[in-house]
Amino acid sequence: MFIPISPLEEHGPHLPIGTDLLTTQDTTREAMRLVQKRKPEILPLLHPAIPLGHTGMAQGFPGTISVPVKTIRTIIMDTVSSLAAYKFRYFVICTFHMDMGHLKGIYAAMNKITKTYPVKIIEPWGPYFYSQEVERREPKVGFDTHLEIHGCFRETSMMTYQYPYLVDPIYKTLPPMVYDVYSPKALGKTFKEVGATEGYIGSPAQANSDYGRWYFQEIVETVANATVDMLEGRATRDLPAKTKMAMRSMFWL
Repeated sequence: MFIPISPLEEHGPHLPIGTDLLTTQDTTREAMRLVQKRKPEILPLLHPAIPLGHTGMAQGFPGTISVPVKTIRTIIMDTVSSLAAYKFRYFVICTFHMDMGHLKGIYAAMNKITKTYPVKIIEPWGPYFYSQEVERREPKVGFDTHLEIHGCFRETSMMTYQYPYLVDPIYKTLPPMVYDVYSPKALGKTFKEVGATEGYIGSPAQANSDYGRWYFQEIVETVANATVDMLEGRATRDLPAKTKMAMRSMFWL
């Protein structure tokens, strides 16, 4: 069972508030097709997308709907528990939203579920993203991409590939906004509080649909590969230790 979950959230003045949800829905469907092609004996099932998430840093911008971490934990636990009672045994939680609070809720639920039910459950994109595989594998774009965080080059490129009619052409004129939101001095602060008054961090003006096509397919392949590994009994990638430590340190969430 594939369960897409991502919030509605502002993405600067140029992208739709459904950017994460649209990406999650579309990549999940494509990953399911790929899994079925590779394992035709498997019938992938799609749970309706859940348009919720914890998105603390985007607070204060219209369009952002954030719920507490414990709500994400409860939603995942209750959804999977209900399905597990009907003998579903394999679950793939699909999210494109990489807020650590959001992931904290998902992983807390996954940990509890596997201790309660005889199921296997994975979340493929977080381990890939936080292992910096994107930076290692992406096409050369001519500038440093490691601080492309939100409403940025990557997300704008993907939206111009997926939904060009939803992208405001103003993105071509937006100046770069560079800030390391993962640094200690950014801890607990919102985008507005670190100076991102337009709601994006990165370089959206650099966006191009060719990169967006690559990024989209990379998500699809990551989800599909992890799913096949789970089904065939192989170990799947876990979150890096430093990411787990950072999530545990978020004691106020």
